[in-house]
Amino acid sequence: MTINDFAGWAGYGLALTGIATMGLFLVAAGGGFAGWALIAGLVSFTAFALSAAIFGGVTRHDHKMHHSTPHML
Repeated sequence: MTINDFAGWAGYGLALTGIATMGLFLVAAGGGFAGWALIAGLVSFTAFALSAAIFGGVTRHDHKMHHSTPHML
């Protein structure tokens, strides 16, 4: 597995995790569960940040080395 494949799939998986936990955050916040809302919000933010960092870091490296950028197929 190349680094581009890893970056693509890891970014995709972390983005989906971020979307799922954002939904959990909204449900917990709407239901009055402040502790669970805080946990879900932090997990969602962390997942989105890691997804952007992995994808952005590999894209920057590929541009420096004149390689193709990460892609899924």
